[in-house]
Amino acid sequence: MSSLVELRKVQKVYSQVPTPVLAGVNLQITPGERLVILGASGSGKTTLLHLLGLLLKADEGQVLMDGADAQVWSEHKRASWRRSNLGYVFQDFGLIPELTLEENVELPLRIAGIKSQAGLAKELLAQVGLAGRRKSFPSEVSGGESQRVAIARALIGQPKIVLADEPTGNLQRQQGEEIANLFRKLQHELGFSLVVATHNEEIAGLLQARVFRLSSGSLECQGNGGNAQ
Repeated sequence: MSSLVELRKVQKVYSQVPTPVLAGVNLQITPGERLVILGASGSGKTTLLHLLGLLLKADEGQVLMDGADAQVWSEHKRASWRRSNLGYVFQDFGLIPELTLEENVELPLRIAGIKSQAGLAKELLAQVGLAGRRKSFPSEVSGGESQRVAIARALIGQPKIVLADEPTGNLQRQQGEEIANLFRKLQHELGFSLVVATHNEEIAGLLQARVFRLSSGSLECQGNGGNAQ
């Protein structure tokens, strides 16, 4: 199967760090698979996700999107590819307090100038278990529920790939387990590729994904955790 996203010998260096954050990293992501990037805080997981999400450019190597080298794309083309193909989930949820949960889910479409799709937002909130809370505000729901909204928001554009950066990091253990199981369920049902960066080995196990460990700038495959494509 051809790769949706591929990194080839990617290196990323920050001037304030003496050694590369990423050193010769290779990674292939095929349509409809789950991956976990496992590593300690500061190991470069967020940098890796930002490269996959075209928020950063590599200092060396290739970042291929559907076979095309995104390293040579203009910022406009990179932004356009992100809008059409990527969804993001962050540790801090990133919900807008003044908007209802439904409005938060619809926000990426509004920013992109796409006509509001209330029916789709309602459907996605139902899929994440919040059918009855769509008119609530972020202050009225729990952390676990807020992350469910953030997941629905990431899916509103029907992305090919979802990137999640420590999505359970601000949650209690039970909530984190519920989010991991929800990710696995939604990815299986909707068919998007999923890349989760986490320091939590238990969460990595629950996702039943292909696991890579990032350490000292190197990315090593740890095996397949039962990932079903």
